[in-house]
Amino acid sequence: MARQLTGRQGLLVRAVARLSRRIEANASQRAPVDTGNMRRMIRQDPITVSADGRRAFGGVTSHANYSRFVHDGTAPHVIRPRRAKALRFQVGGRTVFAAKVNHPGTRARPFLLNAAVEEVARLNSTR
Repeated sequence: MARQLTGRQGLLVRAVARLSRRIEANASQRAPVDTGNMRRMIRQDPITVSADGRRAFGGVTSHANYSRFVHDGTAPHVIRPRRAKALRFQVGGRTVFAAKVNHPGTRARPFLLNAAVEEVARLNSTR
């Protein structure tokens, strides 16, 4: 009986895998796109089963190294040069140098969380 539920192709494992795939697809649609890199790096995590065989766990992760900052946003902060004496960047076609820049922060764009909430709500509404 336990194998039918939590074995590699068990009912519970298949259900968690199906939900994870739906969250992955939804998150990929919701992810903000600049180059498309973050959207391409959203992946379903492997399904694991608890030692007692009563629970199955799945997840979806965005593997782009900046995903956390997009998803959770950032607080206002100061940007300083790491190796040079000044920052160098372009503003209106002109090169500008600055010892520091006050970044205003970025708003959170919780595409993974929103996708999970939507798909779980959809699952619960079909019961």
